[in-house]
Amino acid sequence: MTAIAPLFSDPYYQAFAAFMTERREPDAIARLRRAAFARFETLGWPTRRQEAWRFTDLAALQALALQRPSNALIDAITLPALETTTHRRVFVNGYFAPSLSPMQPLPDRAIVSNFSQALLSHSDRISSVLDSLPGLQSHPFAALNTAFWEDGAFVYVPQGTVIKEPIHLVFYTTGGDMAVYPRLLLALEDGAQATVVVEYQGQGRSLNAPLAELQLGSSAVLHYHQVQEESLQAFHLGGIRVHQSRASQAHLHLFSSGGQLGRTDLEVLLDGEHAGCLLNGLTLGQENQTGDCHLRVEHTQPHGTSEQVFKSVLDGAARAVFDGMIHVRPHAQKTDARQTSRNLLLSRQAKAHSNPRLEILADDVKCGHGSSTGFLDPDAEFYLRARGIPVIQARALLVHAFANDSLNRIILAPLRERLARLLAVWLGLDSIEGN
Repeated sequence: MTAIAPLFSDPYYQAFAAFMTERREPDAIARLRRAAFARFETLGWPTRRQEAWRFTDLAALQALALQRPSNALIDAITLPALETTTHRRVFVNGYFAPSLSPMQPLPDRAIVSNFSQALLSHSDRISSVLDSLPGLQSHPFAALNTAFWEDGAFVYVPQGTVIKEPIHLVFYTTGGDMAVYPRLLLALEDGAQATVVVEYQGQGRSLNAPLAELQLGSSAVLHYHQVQEESLQAFHLGGIRVHQSRASQAHLHLFSSGGQLGRTDLEVLLDGEHAGCLLNGLTLGQENQTGDCHLRVEHTQPHGTSEQVFKSVLDGAARAVFDGMIHVRPHAQKTDARQTSRNLLLSRQAKAHSNPRLEILADDVKCGHGSSTGFLDPDAEFYLRARGIPVIQARALLVHAFANDSLNRIILAPLRERLARLLAVWLGLDSIEGN
């Protein structure tokens, strides 16, 4: 593929113009791209002078000459597995990899496809929803994603349909100073149910700026899992938009242990009575890693419920940022919303910045938030050591108990067990047990 100008230097406009000349897609998609690029030009590159970005240092990313990705072949053995029957779609450097994407039979009218294929038969369905959900209007990387995505995953579950097997979407990046923009569009009609696992994997240095749009109809149920295990050289700057109708339920689990910078901006709009969401996050950071979560939950209708529980475990000079907002509009009476941020520091150099917030414009609600940051409890450590447990293992067991609470909220057993093993490896418990 012909190389083009770096995307984040002065000629980025020429990069977009060159990109558009190669695209062959419906006019509605082309208009969305141009509008998104104009939005990025208006927003500009984020700086630490902006409140939403003051703890996110992009200097190292901005210094890179990031290029448009090229298609690549990888071995299936490098990809994560769920050890259960799945509907799988794999994307390498943003391009669909059909040879790595085995599928099981789907219920009637259900769709699990890539955009390039779905646009041929479902163009109107995609064009009417893509980039239409509220949220992330001021997020420059969401705008860049809409402007530059190469391909994406499209999931559609019709009314009353339950997809029993997990939908496994893997986005793999091969590195090489490229900018990759994975895209996901998921629509659950009224009463539909699905379990989705989205994994970001890869090697080398790159920018991964994914964007997911999740739309839930009335009484729809979604179990959504995001696992970010990219290279420690990678930059991950992702966005998730969620729109929920009456009595729908969304359970989102975000796990992050990769990237020198891993940030997710998540906005949820509870736009129907009795709609509810659970946002559960766990970040593991070491060395100079930064894990960053910015959340906004918008309650617009009565009897809504939301729970945010985000934890981080930080070693070395790692940093974590949690910025969470619960906004309750005047009409959203009887709202029940909770927000918790807990950070465990394993070294004196580690830092956590936590900013839980409430904006309540209704008078009959139950809302609360809390935040805590600290080191291991010396009394608990002494208790274990007094019973003959070595100091390293005692500390690891205490950290495991703290972090494993987040994993226990995941009901998809194969994923929960795999992440538990990953946590044990991160803590060194596997090597301890083997001695």
